[in-house]
Amino acid sequence: MLQDGLVALSLANLCLMGAWFPMLYDADLSYFNKLPVLRPALLALATNILGFALLAWLIMLALRRFESRVLHLACHLMFMALLLVPIDFCRRTVFHITDYQLISFLKQPLVILSAVLVLAWVGWKHRQAARLAAVAIGILSPLAIFILARIALLCLGVQHLAQATQEPVLPPLDPVRESQPRIAWIIFDETDQRLTFEQRPARLQLPEFDRLQGEALCATNAYPPADSTLLSMPALISGRCVSAASIKNASDLNLALADGDETALWSQLPSVFSSARQLKVNTALVGWAHPYARVLGPSLNYCAWHAIPGFEPGRGSTFGASLKRELGCLAGTLHLRQLYGEVCRASLNESLALVTNSMYGLMLLHLPPPHSPGIYRPEKDQYTIYGMPKVTGYFNNLMLADHFLGKLREVMEKSGQWDKTWLILSADHSWRDSRMYDGQRDLRVPFLLKAPGQSKGIKLSSQMNTVLTQDLILAILRGEIIDQQNAAAWLDTHPSAQPTVTDTKRPG
Repeated sequence: MLQDGLVALSLANLCLMGAWFPMLYDADLSYFNKLPVLRPALLALATNILGFALLAWLIMLALRRFESRVLHLACHLMFMALLLVPIDFCRRTVFHITDYQLISFLKQPLVILSAVLVLAWVGWKHRQAARLAAVAIGILSPLAIFILARIALLCLGVQHLAQATQEPVLPPLDPVRESQPRIAWIIFDETDQRLTFEQRPARLQLPEFDRLQGEALCATNAYPPADSTLLSMPALISGRCVSAASIKNASDLNLALADGDETALWSQLPSVFSSARQLKVNTALVGWAHPYARVLGPSLNYCAWHAIPGFEPGRGSTFGASLKRELGCLAGTLHLRQLYGEVCRASLNESLALVTNSMYGLMLLHLPPPHSPGIYRPEKDQYTIYGMPKVTGYFNNLMLADHFLGKLREVMEKSGQWDKTWLILSADHSWRDSRMYDGQRDLRVPFLLKAPGQSKGIKLSSQMNTVLTQDLILAILRGEIIDQQNAAAWLDTHPSAQPTVTDTKRPG
């Protein structure tokens, strides 16, 4: 019974690795986490591990009492199937093998034949296979004891995690001046200029992007300041190109500025928001990936941000929510897609409420699509948790971004804010896996600028770096730019340095 108990406990611990590993280890100092790990989440984790172990132990006990061959076969196969959960976690987290690489590997004839032979042997010799697996799992039982001990020490306050325990209180709104310009700055994560506008697949319909392009200033040779969200967003917001970044703590980044040998904390750099606040303009941000409220809080009047789901798949704000999300981690990538869909829905709803609120003069919407994973079925206008090829997923998510843009436009038109608002649409970087589609990689991103009440498009073909967006926004807020013609002239007289962004050649 003791041996069965240790195997059951170790099995439970390994199956819930996707929940406890991101929660109990803070190598990134919790910079990418929004929800802190508090006692309710820790107690939920201990409950799930012990409850799972109790269930597994009871099944083992039943198997020793009943000699039904069908029962033994079913339980042994279920036991072997459960081992795929920690294996899949290690595949994603330790070895960084993507779903698409795994599928390509499994489609090889030799792999299929080997898998059939292994499954046949497991079905035929299921008792021996289960016994061997149980021995291996039992050897790992000290890890389960260690994890439970760490949970206990964290609950008792003997050990602590590096994390931010609460979001900052943001400053109150200022009165709005009657003639004050209003700007909505939209960043669709990983949108590609070439594949969105110039070499779009025939099946891809993006009516809202096309409509906006026809009535806006469109820079066709715009480059982002970097090829990753980690570097691009601080650069865009500060107006300074960033060559490297490292995590300082849960609320800040150390930035190496590309225009010299200078280093600085992101929170201490002047930003488009701090400059706007000096002009008595109310500022707001909806975003994901970066902890915007913690970094930029003093210069924001409103902030709603979301963590990347992979960094906190099992966290919840209450015991019940944590219990549910930790068990959801058993589903692996299905659970992550579910959480990503929730982030997309929440970001859109927060953005819709924000762009119709006339109190805010500068709004940044850093929205997730078309970033992976692919979670949108455009033919049904539905989210899905089921996987799809990476190329299909990107273009489907690009249609989701187009859908977002249409919703934003619709509510702004109904509220009367569309013709009162400057709209800037761009991206933090282009699609880093575009070679999977056609073997090409283009670093350019969209850059569309629409002035209030204007509907005549302008094409700008000169090369630019979108790090200029900060200065452009401040010129609009100061009244130095009043229409799209002014903006085109301003861009012509404020050339950016040659784009220094380089291809990272890594998955998006």
